[in-house]
Amino acid sequence: MAASHPVSLQTFVYRTLTRRLVLMAVLISVAIAAIVYFSERQNLRTQVVEESRVAIRLLLARAVQIMHTQGSGQQDAFRQALEERLAVVFKPQNGEFVYAHFFQVGTNASEERLDNDYPHIEAVARFARTLPRTAPAQGEEAGIVTLEERLYVWVVVPLTDAVGPNPAYAQAVFAPSESVLEAIRQKSQRSVLVALLIVVATSTLLYPVILQLVRKLTLFSRNLLDANLGTLSLLASAIAKRDSDTDVHNFRVTLYAVRLAEALHLDNTALQTLVKGAFVHDVGKIGVRDDILLKPGRLDEEEFALMQAHVRHGLDIIGGSTWLADAAQVVGGHHERFDGGGYPEGLEGEAIPLAARIFAVADVFDALTSKRPYKEPLSFEATMELLRQGRGSHFDPAVFDVFTTIAEKLYRTYAGRDDRGLRDELQAVVARVFSQGEIVLD
Repeated sequence: MAASHPVSLQTFVYRTLTRRLVLMAVLISVAIAAIVYFSERQNLRTQVVEESRVAIRLLLARAVQIMHTQGSGQQDAFRQALEERLAVVFKPQNGEFVYAHFFQVGTNASEERLDNDYPHIEAVARFARTLPRTAPAQGEEAGIVTLEERLYVWVVVPLTDAVGPNPAYAQAVFAPSESVLEAIRQKSQRSVLVALLIVVATSTLLYPVILQLVRKLTLFSRNLLDANLGTLSLLASAIAKRDSDTDVHNFRVTLYAVRLAEALHLDNTALQTLVKGAFVHDVGKIGVRDDILLKPGRLDEEEFALMQAHVRHGLDIIGGSTWLADAAQVVGGHHERFDGGGYPEGLEGEAIPLAARIFAVADVFDALTSKRPYKEPLSFEATMELLRQGRGSHFDPAVFDVFTTIAEKLYRTYAGRDDRGLRDELQAVVARVFSQGEIVLD
């Protein structure tokens, strides 16, 4: 069982709140940056498509003029117009057209121009030639593609003024200038910065308010916990009085169980379960008749069966409490035996909850080392000899073996004690265990 590092509820909330605020700032900044970036890409595409239309319409008008004035064919007129307007078509202000192709559907009329001085023209040409030489389904098409880690815009625009029955189209690939790309990057960075500042400012304003609410919540939780622990202590004391005993048995057995659980490296949640279960392990004895519970002699078979029913009574009593739900592990299992010979379920081995297996060792150890009206306390050596006889039958061998490493120290520290110091130490242990809330950071 790995060791864990419990933290208080308030500390956990503070840490979680800070982490969530930072994460929120990062996510909002990234989201806004992505929105700005894709918005700028869309704006760029729209702008390039419009510039393409203007450039191609000018080219078309010149081609039609050449056809009318010089009597040239459509393809020759396109070629001449393209040569004349090459600079306009290939060099708008926000970048350059590095590839252009004019074709007429259903004919061999085709004209291609490449900017061979452009350093990435081969990659552009390979991509452009994958575009279909057919009429676009929507009349015109446009898109953005990344080639060799650089952004490009491609367009397919109809030449609506073309003469003849076969429609003509222009395909072009536009390379945005570095200034355009840099403008997109800078705008994205500014947007991220603004978003981050807004989130930080908002978080700074909200953080003290949230902390104040957390402090109040922690105080309310602490008051509720104190009330629960107080009720638990009173219930344990009432049980002890019902059994003609003192509540110091509960104090000692709880300390024994907690120290053994710590030696087994159980986490804080398991310690809480064990403490609650130890305090109310015999709560069901409230439902046992006095003539059986207080009988000084040995119980007969029928009376023993009625005494065993205290486990069922205990489970019924705590069954109505959500806070004590986990205590059922000890209440219902502290009379089970590792070999399956216990009651009420006859559970065997690890089917018995670990908290109950730990408590069984602590409970018997305290019973043997304590003075009762009907017996004197046993010595440490005699106690351990009897306990060893139950290893593997009554007790979990792994739990018992760990207990033997701390048993002598526990005996010297707690055995037979009935003083204020014992109560104070238990109170400090309970406060430490429950002040950690139920939050464990691995």
